Amino acid sequence: MTDTTATDAVAIPWRDEDVRGFGMAVGGRAQVLRPTTAEQVAAAFADARARGKAIALRGAGCSYGDAATNDGGLVLDLSRMNRLLDFDPATGVAVCEPGVTVRDLWRRSVAHGFWPRVVSGTMAVSMGGAAAMNIHGKNNFALGSFGECVRSFELLTPRGELVRCTRASDPDLFHAAIGGFGMLGCMTRLEIETKRVHSGRLRVSAIVAKDLEHNLQILEDMRGEADYLVSWLDLHARGPGLGRGLMHRADQLGPGEDPEGLRFLDPALQDVPPNLFGVVPKGWLWPGMWCAVHAGQVGLVNWLKFQAGFAEARKSPYLQTHGAFHFLLDYVPRWQWMTKPGGLIQFQPFVPAPAGARVLRTVIEKSQAAGHVPYLGVLKRHRPDPFLMTHAVDGYSLAMDFAVSSRPARRESLWRLCRELAEVVLAAGGRFYYAKDAVLLASSFPRVHGEPAVAAFRAQKAKWDPDRVLQTDLSRRLGV
Repeated sequence: MTDTTATDAVAIPWRDEDVRGFGMAVGGRAQVLRPTTAEQVAAAFADARARGKAIALRGAGCSYGDAATNDGGLVLDLSRMNRLLDFDPATGVAVCEPGVTVRDLWRRSVAHGFWPRVVSGTMAVSMGGAAAMNIHGKNNFALGSFGECVRSFELLTPRGELVRCTRASDPDLFHAAIGGFGMLGCMTRLEIETKRVHSGRLRVSAIVAKDLEHNLQILEDMRGEADYLVSWLDLHARGPGLGRGLMHRADQLGPGEDPEGLRFLDPALQDVPPNLFGVVPKGWLWPGMWCAVHAGQVGLVNWLKFQAGFAEARKSPYLQTHGAFHFLLDYVPRWQWMTKPGGLIQFQPFVPAPAGARVLRTVIEKSQAAGHVPYLGVLKRHRPDPFLMTHAVDGYSLAMDFAVSSRPARRESLWRLCRELAEVVLAAGGRFYYAKDAVLLASSFPRVHGEPAVAAFRAQKAKWDPDRVLQTDLSRRLGV
């Protein structure tokens, strides 16, 4: 443990900015600092303590809600602490600062035949954010959450102590800080494991699912053998087709299975293409999507996508690069702008398998009945993990993206619906993922994790941040 507390008075160059969640629906004004060193982070912590102010930690700003916002307070934007300090081409272990992104990591690792074990739907996520939120990917059922590929991290606490933490050295802190949404300290250095790949491409198959139960059955049938599984759901479909969608299964290729596979380990061949059909810049697409959302045509778009799935299924399996398969959210730059001016929120329940079909069907039906139909639904299979503030269950998650109206009454109606849906999920023993949440109340926090876990987390908070320097809009909303 090292003390990095600044001893001399330092003028901290805070800047007044508008800081919002990725979905743009929540956030507010804050004083922002972009440090480049751990010493600057420590100085900011000291300044906050001296002024009696709270600080929120922010990585790449990819959390949909208020996990990295601090209305009226201070925000440490760690995006400039972005050095990839080391990568071992023999083991695939990377050492990096918290602002290193998923894209930074795979661009270094893939040329050596390694790919990150767990990635999100966008490559913009930072390593510090990925660990603090304990993100998951399309292979959560097989390899678990991001925290399971973290070997160690250095945690700078609000009192200036630098703690090197591993599963062996301090298991309580290790399992509380990962998934602890930035409440215990700032991770200034992380050691991350990647996995060996023998081709720059995956074997991908599309499977049309006729309804929700069919989707869940495919997940159960394939999770013992597939490397990745994810299903897009048409949440506008009703009646016999409720929960229909298109499942994608992807599998890694073994040595020699793909004669051209080594060529696709070139990082330049993994990036998401910038143009549609090689001609139309994808940055021009979000206005068309905006028109579909605001003209009430999302149902038609979803119907067309579902119909196109039959043709994709017929040509399956096919080969696709890792980047093209994983990073669907990067295909259309600034796609979230299609929900302006109100923005978007995501409601993502995690439901134990025995209650999965009943709860998810109820959630979809209630959304449709309330007139708040999500324009996007994504279904995944999950497994439990060992982290204290985990969202993971042995079951399913359904991520539902809602466009937020700029009309206050309509906005409040959506929040009310989501809290009603949360009651359905919590009553079934479900959980929630704080990188996506914008609606849960403080009463939900102990119900998500259980009173013993909440008590243990609050004890860690009292130990490492007794002055409660680290706060966010999320932590205050949850009563952390």
